[in-house]
Amino acid sequence: MRADVYSNEILIGTTVLKLGDESMGCVYGEFTPNQNYFDKVQKIVWRFWATNKPNFQEWDSLRLNVQLENGYFLYPIGGYTIDDIEDLKDEPKRIDIAGLYRHVIDDFFKLDKPKELVGKPWYFISISEKIALENELKKELGVKVEKSFLDFFKGKPNNHILLDFDCSALCKDERNDDVFFVTNNQNSDNGFAVIHLTWSSKKEYKNYPRTDFYKDFDDFKTQRIDIDISNWED
Repeated sequence: MRADVYSNEILIGTTVLKLGDESMGCVYGEFTPNQNYFDKVQKIVWRFWATNKPNFQEWDSLRLNVQLENGYFLYPIGGYTIDDIEDLKDEPKRIDIAGLYRHVIDDFFKLDKPKELVGKPWYFISISEKIALENELKKELGVKVEKSFLDFFKGKPNNHILLDFDCSALCKDERNDDVFFVTNNQNSDNGFAVIHLTWSSKKEYKNYPRTDFYKDFDDFKTQRIDIDISNWED
C-alpha cells in the first residue's frame, strides 16, 4: 500500500509498503526520499547508524509518521527505521515499521481491497492536525510539548489515567472536539480511546480531558462510529 512519510509536519518521502513478519506486525518498503529528506533528515539518520551509542533524543526529534493512502496514520510500537548509511548513500533506501496493531495488518495488508474504516462525521486527519492534536493533549495533561514524544508520559505528578499511555491521534469527529487516539500501555487491554480535548492549552483538572477507552478498533467502530454514522445520515 502506498504511504507518505513525514518528519514532524514535513513530507520527506513516499513508500509502497508490503507485509513483512506478520507475527511481529512488521511492514516494509523501498523509501523514495524528496529534497526535504536530504536537507533536513538524512544527516540525522546517518549519525544514528554511525555509532554504537545512537542519540535517541535526536532520533525522536524527527517525530516520524507514516500515513497510508487511505488516510490512516500508522502507530508502530516497535518504531520506524530508515536504512540509509552514509558510506552507501547511493544505494536504495528502505523503511521498516515494526509492532503494528493486528487490525492494521488484517484490514490493510491482507485484503485485496482495504477496508473503509471511518465515515462522516468522523474523518482521518492531516499531518498538521495530528501534530496539533497531540501537542494539545500534552498541554492538557501538563506535559511540556518539547519533551520526547516516546517519553513524555513518564514520571509526571498527575493523576490522569492517560499519563500511563502513549497516544497517537488518528481521526476526529467534525461536530465537536472528540479525537480518536491509538493508545498503548503494556499493562492495559485498552488499545484506543476517544478523548474530548478542551483546547485550554494548559493543564486541566483531574479526569480532564474526558476519555472513553475501547479495547480494539472493532469495539470503537460498533460502539461509536456506526452509531454516529447512522445519526449523521438521519
